[in-house]
Amino acid sequence: MVEHEVEIMGHRLVFRTWNWGMKQDALKKATEWKRGPGGEFEPDVDPWLLNDVMLQQTLVEWDLKDEQGQPLPITLENIRSVEPPELVEAMIAETQRINGVTLEERKKS
Repeated sequence: MVEHEVEIMGHRLVFRTWNWGMKQDALKKATEWKRGPGGEFEPDVDPWLLNDVMLQQTLVEWDLKDEQGQPLPITLENIRSVEPPELVEAMIAETQRINGVTLEERKKS
């Protein structure tokens, strides 16, 4: 695991690189199996959920605080409540960058 400390929109963030188990876990959480037109089951990956789970798994530390000034835990719920949304988009782009997600793959997510 390699850690990367960055500043995004005035916030200090520390990311770690993904490992194989984390990737598999994120894909499992973001995939729903649906019956296709021919009756076979096909995977349907929710790219938004995949990005959220990837961010939660790779974000080690952030300086975000709640209304009382207490450190905000890194949870899916808290990630989804971050304002402005552009901050989360920038965090996702950073974790994709350090984990080798190609520009073409980023366009799909």
